Amino acid sequence: MEIIALNENFLPEGLTKLPYFDLVWDRKYYETGQFMVQIRARDYSDRMKYLFTMDRPELGVIQKVVYQAEEGMVEMSGFFYEKRLADKIIYPMFARYGTRSAYVAEAVRQYKGDIPKLAVAAYADEGEKIQKQEAWVNLEEMAHTTLQVESRAYRCVYDYENDVIRFEIYRGVDRTQGQETANFVTFSRGFRNIKNVKAQRDSSAYKNYFLVGGQGEGADRIVEVLDLSGGAYRQELFIDSRKTYNAAKQTIEEYRASLVQAAVETAQKHVVINNVEFDAMADTGARYLEDYDLGDKCDIILDQIKMSYEARIIEVMETWSRGEHRVTLTFGDKIPTLYEKVRMKG
Repeated sequence: MEIIALNENFLPEGLTKLPYFDLVWDRKYYETGQFMVQIRARDYSDRMKYLFTMDRPELGVIQKVVYQAEEGMVEMSGFFYEKRLADKIIYPMFARYGTRSAYVAEAVRQYKGDIPKLAVAAYADEGEKIQKQEAWVNLEEMAHTTLQVESRAYRCVYDYENDVIRFEIYRGVDRTQGQETANFVTFSRGFRNIKNVKAQRDSSAYKNYFLVGGQGEGADRIVEVLDLSGGAYRQELFIDSRKTYNAAKQTIEEYRASLVQAAVETAQKHVVINNVEFDAMADTGARYLEDYDLGDKCDIILDQIKMSYEARIIEVMETWSRGEHRVTLTFGDKIPTLYEKVRMKG
């Protein structure tokens, strides 16, 4: 993959094609991805602020530089441009009735502030309409949490020719055998297109009954319930919502609906996690970026444990080292970090 370093004005800095020894390009669907690249010290300039490539949609923001004097090497790393949304806070309150995509796009448009070159398109009424409000939360967290309910994600794509960064909401292609519009993609040992398989199932954080406490105290507190138990054993969770009722901006029915949406979005953090990770074999079967990409939904067959999945690609970690290109795919549900697990329990 060819990369170019850009300065703070988004102009090329240094060599047109930046030579590197090791490169990690970690693309993620439901969260912001990251990168790491190792280059010769003589090829580095402190004016390098971004990493751009025509081969992938991400734009890297250089946040950390490590100089290794004895080796004469510099290692640069950082997040992709989507992380800029974490710098901006919704305040005091943003409330809207409409689709999730329209809600996220309008919130980003209103609160993006001085994020350089970011352009937000309007989104048609596609998907379920909801009543939702947010306050004192950053745009990145709001966007990922809101869109994940509908298996959607967002990305910030740099249009180099027009010098604009486009905020896009999208959903990966369904490539399972249950649909008829796209080519099928199946991964299995039988097809000889996977290796180094790791699969896990975790129900430790699972909940199916949610009580949301809104404004008020004691018996006067406004409370809504989201019951996903289907009549089975209830595993309950209380959500202490910070949402306040503003009679000038919404009706009490709209406020209650926003509490339910808070429960819906919390529920997706308390599912039974099914996660499959493996290396994709480039020389057999489906081809990465041609037959499938980040966010696509595919079939996975694990013959040895007699399990099959229809799962979405939530991470593609690409590494280039010593002339070898490795593609590691992760399907299914995002595995919480240690910090997130502690926050859930708290």
